[in-house]
Amino acid sequence: MSLQTEFFVEDLRKDKSGRLVVVGIPNSGRGVRVGDTFVMQYEVPRSLDDVLSERPLAQPINQRAVSLRVAAIDSMRTFVEELPLGVTGGLYLEGTGIECLAKRAFLKTSDSES
Repeated sequence: MSLQTEFFVEDLRKDKSGRLVVVGIPNSGRGVRVGDTFVMQYEVPRSLDDVLSERPLAQPINQRAVSLRVAAIDSMRTFVEELPLGVTGGLYLEGTGIECLAKRAFLKTSDSES
């Protein structure tokens, strides 16, 4: 099993206090844990025609190095220590690169995440 985590960013929202919440789903590797650090953001171009034609995924584009630590995780209005693979939730992130976050992008941890 990979130690790496990939998180798909579905939306960027603000909570009641005005803090940024990154809404999405861990879609590869393992779930996301409080304390994990994402080191890369990228996009994978995919159109509806690509899906309907069952084309393979394109290579990642717009790759950016980031250093975003998971400070908290909100799952169904409850703060949890881990967001399991395939479950949608909101991440509170801290660090460098937060201004570059975008909808429909991916965040990835390094291979050495523990």
